[in-house]
Amino acid sequence: MSIHHNIKNKIVYFMLILLILSISTTAVAERVFFAGYKGGFYIKSEEEGGMELRFGGSFQSDYRYYAEDERADNRFDIRRARLIFNGQLTQWFRFAMEYEFQGNETSNLIDAYGEAVYGSSGFRFGQFQEPFSLEALEKNSAILFTERSMANYLAPSRDVGAMFYSSLFQDSLHLFAGLFNGDGDDGSARGNEHDEPELAGRVVFSPFKLVDSNLPIQSLQVGLSGTVVKADNLNIDLRVKSSGMAGTSKNIYELSHNTKFGVIQDVDQRVRTGLEAAWTYGPVAIQAERISFKYSELDPASDAPTSDADFSSWYLSGAWAITGEYQSLSQGVLKPIFPNRFFNPSEKSWGAFVLAARLERFEGDEDWINPVSKVSVRYADGYSLALNWILFPMCRIIADYSYTDFSDPIKVRVLPDGKVDYIDEESCLTLRLSMDF
Repeated sequence: MSIHHNIKNKIVYFMLILLILSISTTAVAERVFFAGYKGGFYIKSEEEGGMELRFGGSFQSDYRYYAEDERADNRFDIRRARLIFNGQLTQWFRFAMEYEFQGNETSNLIDAYGEAVYGSSGFRFGQFQEPFSLEALEKNSAILFTERSMANYLAPSRDVGAMFYSSLFQDSLHLFAGLFNGDGDDGSARGNEHDEPELAGRVVFSPFKLVDSNLPIQSLQVGLSGTVVKADNLNIDLRVKSSGMAGTSKNIYELSHNTKFGVIQDVDQRVRTGLEAAWTYGPVAIQAERISFKYSELDPASDAPTSDADFSSWYLSGAWAITGEYQSLSQGVLKPIFPNRFFNPSEKSWGAFVLAARLERFEGDEDWINPVSKVSVRYADGYSLALNWILFPMCRIIADYSYTDFSDPIKVRVLPDGKVDYIDEESCLTLRLSMDF
């Protein structure tokens, strides 16, 4: 681990300690404070709208089994281990920090932001998820599969920037607009050629929410997302994974600034667009998205001509709460399911059971595939079936089977004798224990 990384971790720990001490000091000064648990542990002052600190975390432990003989990575894994702090200084100023201890796919600091809030509008600044994609913005506890779809790898992740958001017309219209660095979270590598910010936005509209009726389509929402930035060639780094490859070094498509044509010496824009729709009715929820991703005017150092790189992916998923829990949308995303009855064998209560299915497809740009490397495919089709056992709102067990069919063989390992193993399909069973506290 680098010295820079160690220093950064110590700074984060120090900030958390200062935050706790500042809250405690204020509480003592007021001499009246409350502590308890409601969706997370909290300490808050007596005055309404006063200072408040909430802290919790999440933990996910997996076992993955692959049916293909060429895969030698059946294993137990800690998928996530996070510590979360959030709260408010007053009713108008809030903050949040989230730290990842697992470290395989992140630079550890997940969220670190403050926001000013007035009514249903607010201004957020710091590091957080860019406003793009229904699935990307949903909480982990609301995702009914062990992994998000392949389309999620075309969406932006967390970045440092600022965002304005607002809900209008009785929450039937949600608007998000922000400016970001455009090079990922604060621990990501940075280019040095362009400093234009990335513009990101999302609009979600529920056309039937204002209708005073019990129409089955009243909860239907549709949305549009987009990002655009003058890209830096050193930040070209697209890695798309199947469900069974999430959390590993394997990919179904790789594109970096060092391609089959040589080093990319220039690039114009990176543009993303997303279309989404979601609907809930009683115990049923359906959502779908299509995301397009484009690097324009990639210019290799070789004699190869300048050209674009285009990618797209879509998914359609549905979920049914077998035990009858109602599913709902709030602030433009699907809410986690709350069991009607918690797990309690002495009262013959077993929690909630939810069945979810997903169909998805990824399409890569074959012009940027190096056929010799066997690390990218032209397209991939995925199918997932997951059973969620939600014992409590903060604890669930997931059994998720996914099958992905690849258009081209992918290299998965090199044996000691020099032989290379390839797969053209992936069958993966993931068992997960997930706890949120």
